[in-house]
Amino acid sequence: MNKRKLLEKKEWEYYVFEENNTIELSVPIPNPIPGFDITYTLSEPEREKYLHTGIKALEERIQDMKVNFSNYKMNSWR
Repeated sequence: MNKRKLLEKKEWEYYVFEENNTIELSVPIPNPIPGFDITYTLSEPEREKYLHTGIKALEERIQDMKVNFSNYKMNSWR
C-alpha cells in the first residue's frame, strides 16, 4: 500500500506530494471565498525536471495555478 508522502512545502505557498510514483502540486489560495487548494498532477517531463532541478522547475506552473485556478482541480477548504 502506497502512502501519500510530502516531498516539500513552503507554508501557504505550495505543497509537493508523491503517491504511487506520481507527483502532485498543491497551491492554496484564499480567494474565491472560502479558499481552495488548487491541485495538479505533474506530467512525466515535469516530474523528471522537478526531480532533477527541484522547486525551481515548477515556479511558472505555481504562478499559473494562482492566476488561472479555474483550469485546475479545486478542493474547497470547507
